[in-house]
Amino acid sequence: MRRVKLVALGFSWCAVLPCTASAADAAEPSRATAVGSGRGYAHLFGGVAFGRGLRFNNPYRLATQLGETERSLSLTASYADVSAGASFGSPNGFRHGAVAHLSIAVEGIAQEVGSLSYVLLHPIGRDALVLARAGVPLVLRPDATTGGELAAGATWFFSGGLGLSAELVGTLFLGAPTWERDPSAIPILSLQLGVWTEYEVLP
Repeated sequence: MRRVKLVALGFSWCAVLPCTASAADAAEPSRATAVGSGRGYAHLFGGVAFGRGLRFNNPYRLATQLGETERSLSLTASYADVSAGASFGSPNGFRHGAVAHLSIAVEGIAQEVGSLSYVLLHPIGRDALVLARAGVPLVLRPDATTGGELAAGATWFFSGGLGLSAELVGTLFLGAPTWERDPSAIPILSLQLGVWTEYEVLP
């Protein structure tokens, strides 16, 4: 009777072992997937765009004024914008990072504005991406000044990591004193359209 019990116990142990091994094998891919979607997932990205802005205060009576007073709307010069940045996070969720922009006027007097921003990105399906950023712009010339910047945009990918982008940028620049205001503040709302590219850095 004791021998029968030992044989039965042996068969039971052999039956349990394959199930345990199968469960471990099945769990391994999910663990790898979890690692692949962790915080180590990174993107390098950049873009080239062209834009123009609407100035809500024109204390210096700059060109392309749309009204008769310093509070009238006016257009900024058209500009080219080059950007580059990096983000980290889940490939299917929010990604946090930083991006640098350099905007150069393509008409009128020479103007250059650089900025460094925190950026938050999120994919929409497989072919779209939305972003929001907040940063500090720095006017390099003609006269150095600074301010604050908020922006929101989207990209539609038409071929792998290459897409068409649109971004709405709100900027507040601090200007030199005028007779009416000391110092002056110049809010600008710009729209820029361009091409976006990104490269995935897998963990």
